[in-house]
Amino acid sequence: MKLRFEVRSIKQKWKPPFTKDITDEVFDVEEGQTFDRIQGNGNDQPVYALVKGMGDRAIIQYSKLFTLKTGNPGNYQITLNKDDPISMTYLWGEDGVTKKITLKGASPIQETTITTEETQITPEENKQ
Repeated sequence: MKLRFEVRSIKQKWKPPFTKDITDEVFDVEEGQTFDRIQGNGNDQPVYALVKGMGDRAIIQYSKLFTLKTGNPGNYQITLNKDDPISMTYLWGEDGVTKKITLKGASPIQETTITTEETQITPEENKQ
């Protein structure tokens, strides 16, 4: 099952004119898949990985380059509830970056399985 996440990234300059760049992205992710990237200041790595999806809840692992506003758990994993965003910051680059991730639920883009049934015609049925 794929889950849909919305990630809002706010990039702010450390020096004048202190401009902000806000980007919203949507990711449809399967368990074990990484998504979103942090690049710059010698870093180029995924920000998130979906550890386990449970419909309205998900366990994600996030990059060690980010800090939660409430403090980091030792394993860098958090549980997200549907429509309950969590914010984290990256303070080590040329610019400050704040990311807010929100679980939106199951992805509407689901892979569909098509089942086909094979039938064989016997020689007697073929004569008709």
